[in-house]
Amino acid sequence: MKYFVFKVRGEEAGYIEEHARGSPTDWKFDEGISLAKDFPMGGEVSFSKNYPDDRNLYDFQPNLMSNLLVSGRARKVIESLEITNAEWLTVVVKDHKGNVVGPDYAFLNLLGAEDAIDMERSTYEMDSIEKDQIGLIEELALKTDSIRPQAKMFRCTLERRLILIREDVLAAFEQAGLTGFKVYEAEGWNGMEL
Repeated sequence: MKYFVFKVRGEEAGYIEEHARGSPTDWKFDEGISLAKDFPMGGEVSFSKNYPDDRNLYDFQPNLMSNLLVSGRARKVIESLEITNAEWLTVVVKDHKGNVVGPDYAFLNLLGAEDAIDMERSTYEMDSIEKDQIGLIEELALKTDSIRPQAKMFRCTLERRLILIREDVLAAFEQAGLTGFKVYEAEGWNGMEL
């Protein structure tokens, strides 16, 4: 089974710079913990006024927080794949003028993590602040036998901001024509996002 590093990317995207008002603190979105009880009902996010010409809407919408902001269409695909660690924090996406352009979006909060990184074979530097987390990857090696068979889209225990997807998930995303993401083969990935 092949795994891929999953990154959100989109040209001239309506860029989101902050979570909905009343959301949990930003760092909690990277922890793999449930946020549903603290997330505001009827939350709204808006395109950044700092990028007034960027208006494109994607299935995975680029945002400063590096979270997975997902369209209703992408959510249906993900739910059809029976990804069981998905928590949905629903929001409405508005443009620069406050008009609703994405009525059925949600932050996809992936719960838990997989012990997927082979620390012996990988080249990396640990984070200077979060001492139990990798801060920089130069060459990624995986321990695929440590990844649970039912894990299809997940965070890595030692680098919770790193999202990996299985090859069958990538195939489903491509078949559905989902937009706003780029992938890199995980084994041997050099940490670059070109």
